[in-house]
Amino acid sequence: MYNLLKTKNQKGEIMAKIFEDAYLASLGVAFLTYEKAEKLTQNLVKKGELAKARQKEFIQELMDKARTNTEELENTIKDKFGYLVEKGKPLKEKQEEIIEDITEKTKKTSRATEEKIRDLIKNVTTKAKETAEKQQRILVNLKKKIVKSDEEKIIEILKKSDIPTRDEIEEIKKRLDELVQKGDV
Repeated sequence: MYNLLKTKNQKGEIMAKIFEDAYLASLGVAFLTYEKAEKLTQNLVKKGELAKARQKEFIQELMDKARTNTEELENTIKDKFGYLVEKGKPLKEKQEEIIEDITEKTKKTSRATEEKIRDLIKNVTTKAKETAEKQQRILVNLKKKIVKSDEEKIIEILKKSDIPTRDEIEEIKKRLDELVQKGDV
């Protein structure tokens, strides 16, 4: 999964590091071979198995073999690396396909989430308006009940105190007006 997330630049850096390591390894082989060749020739000269005059020639032969081995190693590494690059192409294509698929699914999910959030906001706003309207109706009805209740209480008190109500006063006025018109008064 980590390799899927690496950028092309990081992959290039990794490839460059592999080449560098392979090159340094081949140089290391040559260097170690030269050191070993020198020690070997010195030992052979000490033992008398190699003439001092032939020492440089022998080192050169060993170095030529080391270079040949190094070249063969480089060629093998290049071949193997080329093989791995070719084998990696389908994986890279699959990786790009997966990344593209994930990106597309993320976009779709993001759009769907946006739509759900918009719908949710719309529903919450509608419910809030409905609740506010309902609260307003309840408040108006409550005020009416309070006012009506107060009027009923006043009427009841007036009846108990023998004081006529408006309706009763109006009735009395009507009767008096009728009497005045008849001339009975």
